[in-house]
Amino acid sequence: MADLPQTFVTDPEAEAYVADPHSTWRVKLAFRVDFTNGGYVEGRDFLLDIPGPDIAVERAAAILVSSMNLLRAGPVTIQDLQVVRRGEHDDR
Repeated sequence: MADLPQTFVTDPEAEAYVADPHSTWRVKLAFRVDFTNGGYVEGRDFLLDIPGPDIAVERAAAILVSSMNLLRAGPVTIQDLQVVRRGEHDDR
């Protein structure tokens, strides 16, 4: 995987994220999203369904913003990223 952390400003026109509860693969993220109007949100062990075993860090940032509907998202820093098979991780 790429060296982390990496920071991106996501494209508001990027393809929207659609969860797939039947997907075999998930991305597990640690992140920080700074907002353009102040403040931020951070998360660890945040899981999102993905269609296959690979994902670009920049796409992970984009689907994170889309999945949370963060309209005022500014820079997104991906601190950690792991691709895991559904059921091979703790998702309590």
